[in-house]
Parts: sequence; structure tokens; C-alpha cells
Amino acid sequence: MTSRAPSLFTPAQRQQFTRFPVLDQRTLAQFYLLDADDLRLVREKRRDFNKLGYAAQLTILRHLGRGLRQGEAPPSEVLTTLAEQLRVKPVCYASYASRDTTRREHFAELCQRLRYAELSGPVGREIRDWLVPTAVVTDQPFPLMGALIDELRRRQILIPRLPVLERLVNAARVRADQHAYALLNLPLKDDLASRVDALLTPVGDASISQIVWLGRPVGAPRPRQLLTLLDKLAFVRTFPVRSNLHTFLPQSRLDHLAETARRLSASHLAAYAPQRRRATVMARLFELSETLTDEVLGMHDRLMVSLLREGERAAAEAYVQQGPPLLEQLSTFKSVCAALIAARDQKADPYQAIEAIVPWERLVETVRTPQEAVIANHIDPLYHVVKAYAKVRAYAPRLLSMFTFQADGTAAPLVEAVGLLREMYAANRRTLPEHVPLGFVRQKWAAQVFRGGEMNRKAYELCVLDELRLGLRSGDIWVEGSRKYRDLDAYLLPQEVWQRRLLGFPLDLPETFEAFWTATEPRLTGQLHEVTDLLSKGELSSVSLLGSKLKVGKVVKTVSDEVEPLQRSLAARLPRVKITDLLLEVNAWCPFTGAFLDLRNGKAVERHDHLLTALLADGLNLGLTKMAEASADPGVTARRLMHLSDWFIRPESYAAGLAEIVNFQSKLPLAALWGDGTTSSSDGQRFPTGGQGKAFGHLNAKYGREPGVLFYTHVSDQYAPFHTKVITTNVRDALHVLDGLLYHLSDLKIKEHYTDTAGYTEQVFALCSLLGFRFAPRIRDLGETRLYTPEAGALYGVLEPLVAQKLNLRLIRDHWDALRRLTVSIKSGTVTASLILGKLASYPRQNGLALALRELGRVQRTLFTLEWLRDPDLRRRVLAGLNKGEALHALKRAVAFHRSGEIRDRTFESQSHRASGLNLVVAAISVWNTVYLGRAVAALRAEGQNVPDELLAHISPLGWEHIGLTGDYLWHQERVPQPGTYRELRS
Repeated sequence: MTSRAPSLFTPAQRQQFTRFPVLDQRTLAQFYLLDADDLRLVREKRRDFNKLGYAAQLTILRHLGRGLRQGEAPPSEVLTTLAEQLRVKPVCYASYASRDTTRREHFAELCQRLRYAELSGPVGREIRDWLVPTAVVTDQPFPLMGALIDELRRRQILIPRLPVLERLVNAARVRADQHAYALLNLPLKDDLASRVDALLTPVGDASISQIVWLGRPVGAPRPRQLLTLLDKLAFVRTFPVRSNLHTFLPQSRLDHLAETARRLSASHLAAYAPQRRRATVMARLFELSETLTDEVLGMHDRLMVSLLREGERAAAEAYVQQGPPLLEQLSTFKSVCAALIAARDQKADPYQAIEAIVPWERLVETVRTPQEAVIANHIDPLYHVVKAYAKVRAYAPRLLSMFTFQADGTAAPLVEAVGLLREMYAANRRTLPEHVPLGFVRQKWAAQVFRGGEMNRKAYELCVLDELRLGLRSGDIWVEGSRKYRDLDAYLLPQEVWQRRLLGFPLDLPETFEAFWTATEPRLTGQLHEVTDLLSKGELSSVSLLGSKLKVGKVVKTVSDEVEPLQRSLAARLPRVKITDLLLEVNAWCPFTGAFLDLRNGKAVERHDHLLTALLADGLNLGLTKMAEASADPGVTARRLMHLSDWFIRPESYAAGLAEIVNFQSKLPLAALWGDGTTSSSDGQRFPTGGQGKAFGHLNAKYGREPGVLFYTHVSDQYAPFHTKVITTNVRDALHVLDGLLYHLSDLKIKEHYTDTAGYTEQVFALCSLLGFRFAPRIRDLGETRLYTPEAGALYGVLEPLVAQKLNLRLIRDHWDALRRLTVSIKSGTVTASLILGKLASYPRQNGLALALRELGRVQRTLFTLEWLRDPDLRRRVLAGLNKGEALHALKRAVAFHRSGEIRDRTFESQSHRASGLNLVVAAISVWNTVYLGRAVAALRAEGQNVPDELLAHISPLGWEHIGLTGDYLWHQERVPQPGTYRELRS
């Protein structure tokens, strides 16, 4: 049986299940208004305090499914609402609360009248069995607990205390584990079970097991490395990984088992019970089958891109070397032509005119020598790609033989060509058949494919393989057994399922396009006419029209000159503190280390100081080995830190720990002056890759030609960095904007989000509106933007030069249900926003959903542009939000100073640890500074200084001059102030 820990939740999560929920007017109206039957029951009690207490217990029982705990009082809103209906005073409840016997008798009476039952043994087992299918879907305790409580309320079973509920959740998780193990063992007949066990043992003289070898990176993209990946994939496929067995288990369950297999050593796995061991290994094989498929196709993509880039460099060199003779030749021919024209006009001898320019023999020699064709060929980058044909031919036959490529109608000729090459390679034929598919050959390839009027086989093969990678990128082509290169429709909820899922993920979106457009059209046309009128009168603040371009002036600074001196004065008061002491103190305020639980059994770490050391190694970009060397604690060894990193530190634990810090900061009074936690901004910060990680970096014109990775971070208006992820620098930031808004674990309720131009596309505008977010990017060159209108541009006077075209409303109408399906698929977690945006952004123009999303984005972008022109406050708000992100970048650069600020990790997982650790440390610095800035403000005010809130709204908590980031990393718990006390401020 699987071992489960009794404690499943962080302190903050436990509070969510035990504290009284926040009550708004809608909730009060729903649960705390008494009907006639309620009033009849209540009025059976004689005294006012008994009436109020009885009514409170009645309504709380129906709302929460439980009674009041010992010493728990109803919220004041409840007492006020009930007291008004009963015409009694809320304060009389104090007399009821002191009568414990009466309270218990009333509660028993209510349970009997309302038919609430206690959770007995048989009922508990029935509820546990009901929870098992949900536990199969998700292993996460938090949603399981929510589902359990909802079901108990539905069945009118009294909600027991949290430890009882945790035991039920644990039991359901154990049963779900057993179900998954049995299912994954089904195909392991005959010798398969022993072969699965053999994966945990080294082969021959190898020092590592086969399962570890299969998951090891193969190195930088090269043909030899790609062949190694194909060898691994072929070996994995000798197991039943292409059966549909895994489709009976949710992906999250398989991912959890696969992650366990990745982190456990082979010896630990071998110690598992046979059924659990083989199921865990099989889950890892399912994962490897998909990830190796994606790695192979991704490496092919990068190899082709590398060859194209090398071809561009070679063509540029050829142009430098051979371009001048060609230009000289062209100049000669131009002179000859001019002489011929003049000779004809003057009725002169054309031959004499030519020889006056160039001797006849030289002209004949020049024409007979096709030098210009050779030179033109050499300056074509694809000519040099074809010369490197052998590099691709080394792996192409195996690549095509191992995958089944599928496509829609538009890419059918390309898939046919792939099949032709597969047959040629299998038969070892070196000539093309007479008729080959050509519909996919683009103009840039045509010169090489049809060079000299004949079909060039090598160029044709390379053209097919290049178009194949582009088709996989865009979604025109998909592959069975891949996660990244699937059919677009496979990423979304099935047609017959998505409308049912609406019940769990309701949309703030009309059911029909007509309802949407009825609400949107008056707003759009109204703003168009308003901006037209204001612009023609010159009444738009800092906006003018110059020809067909808008000119939008810079945002005027409105921050008082008194802010900077106040910032310095407050910063000078902050105590000096070592980063280790700072983290200990923040952990005492909000125990974020409680989120880092053992992957194997859910237990908390025994030595929090050791865990903090491992987290700090990520945050400072020092690495575990160097951190162990820098620590004077003999118990902190590289092996110990690696153990903690393997079993306690994961993306989800970093996210949960970060949420603890962000939630704590959101409750601080000073943070409330910076914002209410409903707006945020995001931006990418590039870190160069060095050492072994250099080969795994990516290039991007925005960030230069040196390879690097991007840490993409979302920061709230309260300076809390509530989400971060690693992305490659060769993709647009825009793909990842929504991930941070949707997948953070904090209590922030973001409504408005800001980015710079890199975070903006029309499809992001559309998805933000569909998902309920207001998107407000700062768009570079906004003056050259184009508007999209329901009617012809001539209706909008001075705005007419800015109108690109009419909106294609029919496109949105025809795909309205598809847009709603897409939205539900994202909200339910079926597909991540970044993944589907990446697919849709590169999808061909013929795809209706991609076009409809773009068209809806044009509606939203036009509305936003018009508001940007009308509202200078919006411009200032966006700039202020982006400035907070820039300040965060500066702090991150200062904190991640080790290794010259380079990310030298090879794997994506290690790079993610760096990003998450850095974000956690920076969040801790922000919250620590916020607490002590608040105390510094109080000190200044106590000294009689005037410190208005209007100035404090512009103070930043992201300074670091007072924090010691270097030295020995020791943890002195005795230095942490006792609860309710703080460090002494500097004077």
C-alpha cells in the first residue's frame, strides 16, 4: 500500500478549509436571509439572544455544512444581517455564546430538523469510494478536499474536523494509486514484466541503469546526437507504449508517476513492491515515448535552422568575394544597352557603338561564360544548404521511417512527398521518380530544386525536410505519439464534452455572437465617433494626427519631486541584514517552506535550514556544489542538497511557496497603497547561457546573437512577483502572457494586465477578453497602428487614414462556439494558454479558429487603442506597471550575480529551478522590505514628520543595498526576532 503523510496542506491552505469564508452581499442574500419557515422555527425561542444564536446556527449549517467550532463566533456581517431581520441587537449574541450547553442542544435540534447526519463508518467508506475516481484524475490534495467537502454538503453530512477529512482524502488517494498500478500492469505478460525490471539494472560495463540512460540529454543538436535519440526511441517502443492503455488514466496521474521514476534512483525503484515498481517504470516509458518523439523532431528543426543560418553566412561571404565582378559586369551590360539605344536613335552602326564600350571578343567571352549564373547561385543561401546535404542525409532515412505524419488537405502534398522519400530511403534509390509532389515547393527553394531546368534530388529532399519542420511548427502536420506536435483539435476538449465542462468553469461570455455584438458594437462605434470628434478638434491629450500617422506624446511625469528624498530617507532606516537571516524571518511570518513536501510521501522536510540552503543556491545562481562549499555547516553537503533538490524542490512546490509570500504581502497596509492586487505586468529578462548550458541557449534578434534563456515574470501592482517561467529567447513573450495570469497559486485576482510590445498580439487581445482579463500593452509605434471598424472608414472622418479594413464579423460569428470551446479548454487545464497560442499563431491562414481569434483580437485591440488615445490616465497606469517590472529586473540581476550572471545549467528542469529560486528570493526581499518600510514610516511619523500616503504610493520595496548577499551562508535561528517583535531600525 502506498504510504501517505497525514498532513497534506500548507498552513495557508489549512486556513482556507477551517476559517469562515469572506462574505459578500450576494452570499449573504443567498444563505443568510430567513424565509417564513425559518422565522417560525427561530421565533419558538423566547429570548433575543437565543433567537439570534439559533438563526446563526441554522444559516451557517446550511451554508457551510457544519456548526460553529468551540470558541468560534459568526462574522459580524452574519450577525448584523440576521439581527435586522429578527429586530434584535447584534451584541446580544455574546450572551448566547457563553451558554455552551444551549448552543449544543440547538445544534442537535437543527441537525434533526434539517436531516443532517454525522459521518459514520459506513458512510465514510461510501464517501471514500465516491472520491476515488476524482483522485484518479488528480493526485493533488487541495482539489480533492474541495470536492469532498462539496459532496458532504450535497448529501447533508456534517463536515467533520480537518484531520478526519485528510484521512478520507489520503484513503482515496491510496485507492486511486492501486487502481493506476493495476491498469499499467495489464499489458505486462510473459517476459515483459522481467524486461521492465531489467531496465533498473546496468547493462554490461555501464555504470547507470537503462532507465536513467534513456532520460539523459544527448548534447547539442548534431546528426550523431539525433541518431542517438532515435536509438533510444526505438528501444522504448519495444515496450507496449503505443497501446491506448494509458488513455484510461488522466495525464496528470501518468505525469506524477513518471516524475517519481525520474527522481528515484534505480535502487530505490527496485525496492518498491512489484506492481507499483512496474507501473512507475511503465509511466516513465509512456512519457519517454512522447518526449523522445518531441526531442527528435525538435532537434531536426534546430539542425535545419542551423544549416539555413550557415547558408546565409556562406552566401554573405560569397557576395563579398564574388559580388564586385558581377556588379562590374552588370555595369558593362548597362553601358552596352545605353550605347545600342543611342545608336538606334542616331541611326549609327550598333557594332561600332558596342566596341566603343567593350572589345567584341571580350563581350563574346563574357556572354559565353555563365559567370553571373554561378555567382547568383553562390549568393543564394540554399545553394550552401544543398552542399551540406550529407549532414541531413545521415539521419533523414531513420527519422522518416519511425514516424507517421498526418495532415489536413492543405498539407497533403507535403505528406505525400514525405512518404515518397521514405520509400526511396527504404529501397536505397538515388533517383526521383518521373512525377513527384511539388505543391509545397516555395519560391525560395524553387531555384535550387529546379536548377538548370532539371530536378535536383538533393535540393528536393532538403526542401521536403525543411517544409516538414515548418508544417510541424504550424500544426499543418501532426504526429502520432507526440505531445508537442499533435493535431490542433486534440489539444481541446472533445466536442461532446466541453459544454458539460461549462458547469465547472463558467464563462463570463455570452452564449451567442449576437449577444456579444449587441453589447460590443455600441461601445466600439461610440468610441470611434468620440475619438474622431475629439481628434478633429485637437482635444485629445498629447495626441495629434500628422498625415496618416498618429503622434502620441510621452507620458507626463506626475510623481512629486518629494518621493525620491523620502525613498532615500526610508531606505536609510532599514536594518542591515544577511540574506539568510532575511529568509528565516520571512519564513517565520509566512512559512513558505511548508510547501516543499517530499514527493514520495508528502512529508515536510526535517531541517528547514538545509532546505533554505538549497533554495538559496537556486536563487543566487550559485549551484548546489558551490553552495555546499560556501556553507560552514558540516551537514550541508552537495549530496544532501541534491537529495533535497530531487525530492522536495519542484515547480509546484516553488509555486505554492511563492503563493504564501505573495498572499502575506497582499495583506500588508503599505502594499495596499501601491495597489489592490488587481493589476499586474509581465516582461522577460534575458540571462546569457554559459558553460555547458551555452549549447542549449537560443538566439533572438531582440536580445542579440549570443545564446540565452528568458525568465518571464509577472509582478503585481503590490511589487509581488507572483509567477515566473523559463522560455527560450527565440519565441515571442506574447505566447506566455496568459500562463502567469491563469496558473499562479496566490489569492491575487488580476483584472488588468500590462506588457510591452513583445507581449502583444491580436490573438492575446482576443484570449484575454475571452478569459475575463483586460489587456493593456504599451505598443511601440502606436502612431502607425491600424484600426478595424464595423463600417467603411469614410464614416470616421479624420480617422479614415488609420482604418485598415472592415471587421469580418461573419468569421467570428461562424466560429463563436469554437472560441467558447477553446476558452473552456484553457480554463479547465486541458491545454495551456501558451501551447495553444503557439499553435494558433503559426497556423496557416486557412484555419478558421485562428482567423476568428485574430479577428476578435482586432475588435479588442481597436477598442483598447481608442481608449489609449482618449485616456491619459490609462497611459500613466500602464507605464507605472511596467516600471515596477523593470525595478524587479534590476533586483534580480543583483541577486543572481554568481557565475557572472550566466545560466550554465543544461536541462530545462535545472533552468526552471534557477528561475523559480530567484523569484522566491526576490519575493522574500520584497515582502521583508515592505514590512520594515512600514515600520520606518511609522518611526518618521512618530518623530513628527509628515509622510503622506500620496507619496508612499510611489515608494518601492525592491532596494537591496542593506542586504548582505555574499559571505558564509549560515542560518542563525536565534537571530530571528520573536513573534510580534522586529529588528531595530537604523537611526
